[in-house]
Amino acid sequence: MDINIPENFIMLHSVHLFLMRLSDQMLKKMPMKPLITQLFALSLLLFTSLSQGVEISKLDEAEVVVASRANDVKAKALGQALASVFLKNSGTPSVLAHPLVKMQLKQPDVLLVQYGYTEVNGELILTASFDHQRIINTLRQADLPVWGSQRPLTLFWLALDEGGDKVLLADSSVSELRQELELSSRNNGIPVLLPVLDLDDLMAVNVTDVRGMFVEPVSKASNRYQADYFTLVDFDKQGSHINFTLALYDKTRTNGVLMPLLRHQGQAADYQQAAKDVMEKLANYFVSQYAIAATGEGNETEVTFMGLGKMTQTVALESYLRQLSAVKNIKVSQIKGDSIRYQVELFGTVEDLQRLLNLDPRLNAIDSQGGVDAYYAPQSTSAQELLYQWRG
Repeated sequence: MDINIPENFIMLHSVHLFLMRLSDQMLKKMPMKPLITQLFALSLLLFTSLSQGVEISKLDEAEVVVASRANDVKAKALGQALASVFLKNSGTPSVLAHPLVKMQLKQPDVLLVQYGYTEVNGELILTASFDHQRIINTLRQADLPVWGSQRPLTLFWLALDEGGDKVLLADSSVSELRQELELSSRNNGIPVLLPVLDLDDLMAVNVTDVRGMFVEPVSKASNRYQADYFTLVDFDKQGSHINFTLALYDKTRTNGVLMPLLRHQGQAADYQQAAKDVMEKLANYFVSQYAIAATGEGNETEVTFMGLGKMTQTVALESYLRQLSAVKNIKVSQIKGDSIRYQVELFGTVEDLQRLLNLDPRLNAIDSQGGVDAYYAPQSTSAQELLYQWRG
C-alpha cells in the first residue's frame, strides 16, 4: 500500500521544519540565497499537499513473497494478494470470513487485472493488481464497510527503552522498531508521522510527559505538525515482554478538556509485536469512523460547494465526490455564480459524509448560518444541507 508522495513523507516533513527555522534565522541576518529560497518554497509546496489526511494509492495492488514461479505457488499467492486487497479496502479482518468474499478468494483469477515478478534482496516477489471496482462492488453487495483512499494522518509520540534509558522515537531513527512501525502503517493503511525531536520538540515535550500520558504539553507541541490525530504510546520493557499503553487524541480539538478517543493497555512479546498491536488498535478505531457500510435506509443530503469558477475545478470536485466511500450517487440540483448544489445519495449517514469531507485539505467548511459568503450561496430548505469552499 502506498501513500501519495509516500516514501519521502517523513524526510519532506523534516526538511520543511528545518527550512522554516533556517529561513527565520537567515531573514533576521541576511537575504536568503536563491537555492535556500527554492528549497523552502518546494518544501512548502510538497508538505502543504499532505495537510489534513493523506491519500492512499494502489488499493487494488498487493505483494507476496513466493518460493518459485510454479503455477501452484502462483495460485496460492494470488489468493493471498486478493485477501490483502480486500483488507486494504475494508480495513477489518472479519471481511475475509464473509461468504461472498470467500467465494472470490477461491477464484482470484476472476478479479485479476495483471501480475508480475520482481526480485528484491534475493527474494522473489509476486505483485498482483485486481479490478478495484469489482472489489468495492463485492464489499457493497456483502454489506461490508468500505474504506476510501483519503485517510487521517496520525502523529506518534512514542516512548521506549533504549540502551538502559527511556527515550522518544524520532523520525530519523533507523531502529527495527521504526521499520516495524512503518511496515505496520502500510499493511493497515494508516499514514503515520513521527516527530523530528529537534530543540523545539525537546523543549516542549520530555519522555516523562509521554510515559505519564500528560496530554497538555504533547498537544501544544503537536500544533506545528500537519496531522489529524496525535497519539501517546509508551513501550515499557519488563523482563521478557513489553507492556504498552496507547492513548489517541483528536488534534483538531482546540477547546475544552482533551479526552482520549481511544485508550488501550496490552502486553506483547517484543517491540515489533507491540507495534503491530498498536497499529491494529488504531486501525479498528479509524475503520469505525471512516469505513462506510450501506445502511439500507436510502439517506441523502444536499451539499453546496463554492469557489467553482472554472470547469476544471468542477470536474475535479465531482471526480473526488464520486470516489468517496460514503457516496452512492451525486446529481446537480442548482448552479448559481461560482456555487453548485448537489443532491447526494449516501451509503451511510450524513455524519459519515462530513467526517470524510473534513479530511480533505481542499475543502473548508462554512457556517451556513452566517457570513457574507453564506448569504450569497444558494439557499435550501433542507435542514441537513452542508456548505463548503472548494480550493482545488
